[in-house]
Amino acid sequence: MSDGALEDEDGRRWHSVRDAFWHGHLRFPGVALKGEQQELLLRILNAIDRRDAYGQETMHDLLGGDLMYWRFYRCWLASVGLTAAEGDRNVFDARLSGDGRSVMLMLRATRDPDWIDLPFADIVEAIGAADRDAPGIARETALRAFERSVARRPHVFARERIGGSHVVTLTGMATAARMPTRSVMWSHPFAASPARDDFFGWLAGRVDRWDDWTRLAYERGASALTQHLLTLVLEGGGWPS
Repeated sequence: MSDGALEDEDGRRWHSVRDAFWHGHLRFPGVALKGEQQELLLRILNAIDRRDAYGQETMHDLLGGDLMYWRFYRCWLASVGLTAAEGDRNVFDARLSGDGRSVMLMLRATRDPDWIDLPFADIVEAIGAADRDAPGIARETALRAFERSVARRPHVFARERIGGSHVVTLTGMATAARMPTRSVMWSHPFAASPARDDFFGWLAGRVDRWDDWTRLAYERGASALTQHLLTLVLEGGGWPS
């Protein structure tokens, strides 16, 4: 780097590492939607990295259920070396390559300063790995560690007990008033805590999507979010029981 600019191995100069990747490596033109497309790429790479069998769910959650766009995007990721099929996997469920993981980490590290860091991956993984048959201690410990790690996020799903119901709520921070306050934007009751915790564990593995799901509830209502989440659960094969 010199004079505040990055210089690559070919002597080309860039304003940022994102520009070097986007325009230099991928050869995309300069367009107003660059930031939006980089964010989409980051979210898809996050999804591939965190969930092994995520195809149908990602298609509905990030691409509006557009199968052709999803297939094209997966082919494009493979063509630029960001994913690599191994063993009997095909291009549509290939895992991240070494380059793909590096790009994901770079996009995370250079995202908008307003972005709040997500919980450490090992906390999220501990929730899925906790043995539910072992009196629930390991699982509950993992869930509580996760709850502590997300407590200060502006949009938070949480486990609650309201009357005789075990509930998952979504609260968002209202900033229009003089004093920022949290308000419940969505909730769903369960008859027993194990079912509620199953669902909360599913949500925890998708913490990178919470802000967008909150926006959906705010703009289209709680029922729209319920329908969206139900679609994702069904498309993803549900959560372990």
